[in-house]
Amino acid sequence: MRIFRPHPVRLARALIAVSILAAAGCAGGSSNSLPNSGNGQLCDSNAGSITVARPTFGFPANGNTIEIVSSSSTDDLHGNPGAFDLNLNNSSLVTSTLSLVPDNNGPHPYTTDFYYQATLPGGLSGTYNVFLNAPSSNCQPGFVGTVSF
Repeated sequence: MRIFRPHPVRLARALIAVSILAAAGCAGGSSNSLPNSGNGQLCDSNAGSITVARPTFGFPANGNTIEIVSSSSTDDLHGNPGAFDLNLNNSSLVTSTLSLVPDNNGPHPYTTDFYYQATLPGGLSGTYNVFLNAPSSNCQPGFVGTVSF
């Protein structure tokens, strides 16, 4: 009968590999952290192109919401839209968190379009610059476009 005794070096390497995977968020389970949006990087730093879908000229507002469109489904935004919101004029004027929505009649600026929507504070008027933000991350909000009400 052979007794299994792990080699100390192999055991140490296996433990290091497991700890690296766990730290990277690859060990299974769910994580609210955004893998590419921390330490002062651009929020959703692995995104393709993102722009405002509504309200824009020709595509009016859908009630009290603002909608953005992205060209990618392999970025942090698509993987965890609830971790993002939009802020207007890069200030404390903030929307609700984003959610993935269908918009067959919306603008189609990219080969593939993925739409995200958030609720705006009521009673806005004027022109605002829109920034994609991840409020629980230490990232820099990224300019998405301009809206007018």
